[in-house]
Amino acid sequence: MAKLKLAGEVKIGDKVLIDDQYYTVTGFEKSNIGKHGKAKCRIEGKDEKGSQKVIIRTTDSEIQVEE
Repeated sequence: MAKLKLAGEVKIGDKVLIDDQYYTVTGFEKSNIGKHGKAKCRIEGKDEKGSQKVIIRTTDSEIQVEE
């Protein structure tokens, strides 16, 4: 079962959906609001096969998380 969560609320160990595949979050960084935009977060993930992926989203965007 999957649910939507704000990208800024993701924690290390969560399983997030990236490009139609679930990745376990291995790293998370959040930046402050800049003078020309919104706060962003950098999410690093690793899948079951060991391949890694990094995505950058605004902290208020929704991301699908496996429960």
